Amino acid sequence: MKLLYYDYCALFILAILLFSSIFRGLTKGRLNKCFMWLLTLSLISVVADILSVLFDVHAGVPLPLKYIVHTIYLVSHNLMPALYVIYIMILTDTDYRMNGLRRVLFIIPFSAVVFISLLNIFTGWLFYFDNELHYTRGILFPVLYITAVLYILHILVLMARFGRSLSRLSRIAIDGIVPMMAVATIVQFLRPDLLFEMFANSLSMLLVSTLINRPEDILDTESGLSNRKACTDTLKRCIKNRKPLELILLNITNYKFVEGIVGYEGMLKITRKVSNRILGINRIHRVFSELFYLGDGRFCFEMNSRKFDKTTYMAHYLNEILSIPISYASMELSLNAVICVTRCPEDIHDAESVMAFQEDLTSGFYNGNVLFASEIYSGYHYSLMRQIDSIIENALANKLFEVYYQPIYSIHDDRFNSAEALIRLKDETYGFISPEFFIPAAEKSGAIHRIGAFVLEEVCKFIGSPEFEGLGVDYIEVNLSAAQCMRNDLHKEVLKIMRRYGIDHSRINLEITETAASASQDTLEENMRKLESKGLTFSLDDYGTGYSNMDRVSSMNFRIIKLDKSFVNVQRNEKRDIVLDNTVNMIKELGMKIVVEGVESAEILQRFADLQCDYIQGFFFSKPIPKPDYIEYIKRQNGIRQG
Repeated sequence: MKLLYYDYCALFILAILLFSSIFRGLTKGRLNKCFMWLLTLSLISVVADILSVLFDVHAGVPLPLKYIVHTIYLVSHNLMPALYVIYIMILTDTDYRMNGLRRVLFIIPFSAVVFISLLNIFTGWLFYFDNELHYTRGILFPVLYITAVLYILHILVLMARFGRSLSRLSRIAIDGIVPMMAVATIVQFLRPDLLFEMFANSLSMLLVSTLINRPEDILDTESGLSNRKACTDTLKRCIKNRKPLELILLNITNYKFVEGIVGYEGMLKITRKVSNRILGINRIHRVFSELFYLGDGRFCFEMNSRKFDKTTYMAHYLNEILSIPISYASMELSLNAVICVTRCPEDIHDAESVMAFQEDLTSGFYNGNVLFASEIYSGYHYSLMRQIDSIIENALANKLFEVYYQPIYSIHDDRFNSAEALIRLKDETYGFISPEFFIPAAEKSGAIHRIGAFVLEEVCKFIGSPEFEGLGVDYIEVNLSAAQCMRNDLHKEVLKIMRRYGIDHSRINLEITETAASASQDTLEENMRKLESKGLTFSLDDYGTGYSNMDRVSSMNFRIIKLDKSFVNVQRNEKRDIVLDNTVNMIKELGMKIVVEGVESAEILQRFADLQCDYIQGFFFSKPIPKPDYIEYIKRQNGIRQG
């Protein structure tokens, strides 16, 4: 008599897991769908196993029905090891390798089992009912176990080759499945009356559900799609396992603007609508892509490797669909979606660069057309992006950074009485690297503090040197980054370096951008107060970018306001002239000096001189130049006799 206790336990566990997976939303994505297939097949198998046992002990059940139920059990049960292999291939992102001969070899064992099972009612090769209607194993029954062993070996090979690309919890789950399946297969073969296999399978499914299919780790609640972490992990795994990738990156560039109109809750609903549109496209065109939501209106569409021929078409179709306004609360909202096709490793070589590139796809790229990463950036850009941290560290260690100086002309004194110190980097491999590229990277890594200290030290060393005396230069402007402004001990660092070179504190003017001032105002004000008490002065840089805060300008003790180059580059018209005139008058009435940046012509110089601005900085006079060139330039322009 066969014991059903293990099957009943398995049925209970599998039913709970199926309900839990549906309730938790684990139904999207190839991995989750494969897991749902495993759960469904396991339930069919365990129900068929229970019915088989119950039918076998009831003489009144028709013999054909007994054959059907047993056949359903055997077919569904023997499909599960193959499905486990597929699940692990999707988990390791190696399913793209299953093509051609490999696919044929993979299908042959299971196909043979299905074929033998369908013929079994006529042949009795797998099982038959004897004259007393007892269930009896046939001569080919061991084939079922041989097939299971083949698929288990396939799992072992997969884990040996690609297991290291998985997380620790995923490895624990898969490593637990294999011995459990092996033990269950052996026990079932030796003890046919002990129905242990399905119970072991249900425990395996429970292990996978607990350690791998964790919605809190992989699902985004706003969109119902897989989240940023899941996307990053997938990209890293694919690239590590050399899986070719074609991605459609989608950024809603006016996401924050729309959110300002509809509010946070409203934006959640709109994000869901966008997600449903994308899912609908995926479903209608049957491209079986993986969809990820990265937050703030950013989506990533990982194309199925067998559907690469549809990537460009899908990108254009997405662009067309998302150009249709979304209805919300009696409003028709237009979303500006930047869509870019990106191929790995042809365009981008690593996950971090993909995510950085996604961040770069801002409104500046929006033109209503589909973009291609290969046309936007060269491989040089991404190679540089990948290595920028080590490049910065190497530059700090080997003194590859250099301070350049851009002269600043005083209209009132008719001479160059100051300069702005600017950091430059020339790498042995990449040559000159723009500060616009390495400064943000240094701020992220924390290297900006050492770079800032280097610049201040070089400037102080220059001011304290004999070659600085007699130039007629009153002070040098030194920039502070937002990260430096957030340090409580900034004032100590600055004063320490100046004391080292015996510099008069009036010789240094510290420049702070509007962004830095707004990001760390309390800390900055405290640092400014302590430095001002020692005689240092401050400039507010980039005034006029973004939303200039009048309260900040009037409450913080800036000596100089530097007008951003946007004031210089705009076309003249009556309204803009009024804005400019009143801006200049307001700053002067506050008792502050004005530096105009970005001046490139005599006409613009005269324009601001007529407005009685104080200082001019720009290419009209000089671009930033190395210290020796700066010294020669100032001597020549200020009429200083060569010594």
